Amino acid sequence: MQLVDRIGSRLKLRELHILLAVAERQSMAKAAHDLAVSQPVVSKTIADLEATLGVRLLDRSRQGIVPTPYGRALLRRSFVAFDELREGLKEIEFLTKPTTGDVRVGALVGAVAGLLPAVINQVRDRYPRFTIRVTQLLTSPAVYETLRERKVDFIIGRILSRTHEKDLNVQVLFHEPLFIVTGAQSRWASRRKIVIGDLLDEPWILPEPHTEVGSHVAAVFQRSKVEVPRAAVVSNALEMYWALLATGKFLTVLPPSVLHFSTQRPPIKVLPVKLPVQFRPYGVVTLKNRTLSPAAQIVIDCAREVAKPLGRQEKHGARRS
Repeated sequence: MQLVDRIGSRLKLRELHILLAVAERQSMAKAAHDLAVSQPVVSKTIADLEATLGVRLLDRSRQGIVPTPYGRALLRRSFVAFDELREGLKEIEFLTKPTTGDVRVGALVGAVAGLLPAVINQVRDRYPRFTIRVTQLLTSPAVYETLRERKVDFIIGRILSRTHEKDLNVQVLFHEPLFIVTGAQSRWASRRKIVIGDLLDEPWILPEPHTEVGSHVAAVFQRSKVEVPRAAVVSNALEMYWALLATGKFLTVLPPSVLHFSTQRPPIKVLPVKLPVQFRPYGVVTLKNRTLSPAAQIVIDCAREVAKPLGRQEKHGARRS
């Protein structure tokens, strides 16, 4: 009997479910606890699965139980299979109850403080029984792994340079520049003409320099032919920005989406500093060849609608460089 025939007649979803649990927890005992079954049941299920496939799927190491190359190959496809089943069940539920939905959103920091709350507010007005689960993501090299592992339905925020990867689909909502801003109480807030060199010795709040956001901010200064100022505070937490800007003592660089949509920020003044225009794309990233649930598509469509004002600002704004 061919391997594919054995899989069709003997491989069970329950076995794959247990394999996924063991791989995630790196322990048969912990997986058994999570699944509310005995450890011998887990051990026998893994042994039966290995016998069906004729290969070893798991090894023990100092870190615990880890998948073999054969196990990793099966796990990758198992993630996809369970994700498709979950999305199918979501679609059935939506078709039977069109006002109900469960959507998992990965959001970069700027989206959490800006566009996304406005999107959620509008979705909830139309679909009050929707549940939207938001995971805040950092702009790390592994940010899109959250999508690949099917932990979120889509990611919203500033588009990172890694989205050229072949398995990712990018929907740009708008392009946005960066502005130098300060609190309304700042001595700079009433100035009508400022050159960037006047501000270099002021206290600045800047993002981590080795992040993608940090490189965008550094480019604002470099293209203005000045040195990046020494940071008084280095942080990626917007709550920190709001608290410090409210004192009127600090300056920072922020995109208009955060300024336009955030309701938690203090009164802020965009300084009249002429900067080289650097538009960066902002939008939604999904996995190619993955069918989203109708509820997830509704949230994305709503994001496109809410983002329209910024798209119009882009068209009538400064020329892109």
